[in-house]
Amino acid sequence: MKNTLFIFASLGLLLFLAGCPNSEFKHQKAWFPERATNLTEVNSEYDDYNSALPEVHFGKKLIFSSNRRSQGDNFDIYDGNFHAIWYMETGTLQVDDVSNNWIDYSYHSDKLLKAIDNAGNQFAPYAIGFDTMIDGHRNRIDFLAYSTSNGSNSFHSEFVYYITPDEGVTFEIKGPFPVSFMMDSVHQQYISFYSPDIISVDDWELNPDDFTELYFDQTVENGQSDIYSLSIPDSLNFLSFLSFAGNIFEERSMDVLNSSSSDRCPYVNGQFMVFASDRPGGFGGYDLYYSNFENGQWSEPVNFGEKVNSEYDEFRPVVVQVYEFQNDLMIFSSNRPGGLGGFDLYYAGIKKIVPIIYN
Repeated sequence: MKNTLFIFASLGLLLFLAGCPNSEFKHQKAWFPERATNLTEVNSEYDDYNSALPEVHFGKKLIFSSNRRSQGDNFDIYDGNFHAIWYMETGTLQVDDVSNNWIDYSYHSDKLLKAIDNAGNQFAPYAIGFDTMIDGHRNRIDFLAYSTSNGSNSFHSEFVYYITPDEGVTFEIKGPFPVSFMMDSVHQQYISFYSPDIISVDDWELNPDDFTELYFDQTVENGQSDIYSLSIPDSLNFLSFLSFAGNIFEERSMDVLNSSSSDRCPYVNGQFMVFASDRPGGFGGYDLYYSNFENGQWSEPVNFGEKVNSEYDEFRPVVVQVYEFQNDLMIFSSNRPGGLGGFDLYYAGIKKIVPIIYN
């Protein structure tokens, strides 16, 4: 039995520690397994694909694409609760999406998903929460971007957001809106954001107006995809930038990240990027790679290795900085054998994105 229950709000991920740091328990340091582990509580016999983990104060909302509703046809975006429980008595980790004692209401994904037009396929969710000033009042914004085909053969990015009620402001859903300056290619999707001043997008105090660059993947010649970026003008805040009606932003191919093969679905957290690539030298199919932003540029990509990758496809990684664990968390999709069917969601512990700092 647990002697004492501690809830660490700064985690972003819900962590229950049985006992206290000065107790007699020898398993006081929490770890995510380094080897890829199936999220069995979330997956289905169909394709469960792509994911996002928006920052919330007392837990995590897992948002992902699945074709379970159509029984293998069109993909829609779903949500659920993500929980990690570390037991100090045994040194074991329990990960699931069900908690009878804790349900996360901080990120209003249910309202956001109701606003999305489910025609066609929806992929590539990107979700964050942040505060902003509206008519002199501070309000919480729950933001969700995604790519959609809207019943056509091409994909483009859209976004929707929810304004949490506050004094003088009533709740409101805004959108969905197209990211209109990203519609000049058949496929431009998997948007993510970077700033030299942001250490973690999991921070409750995240200010997306500090973002300086947008990253995405784009289909180029012969169906191959590359990673691109464009700069966010200082004159535009986060929401006005995405709402900008025009196409004046210069796209740059990220040559240090790209290869002669397909390089897909970049995801940035702080100064750390993860993405998928089917370049030669991997374990087979799409593998997951990472790069650090160092000395003003992204470093040469590194393969995550055999504990994460397989001879099958690993796709759409996202990373979460978890300060009370000894390593950070990566969630991704894979169609390797041993899952529940098709693509499943998996998680693995990775080396910390930033060093652990204890007071």
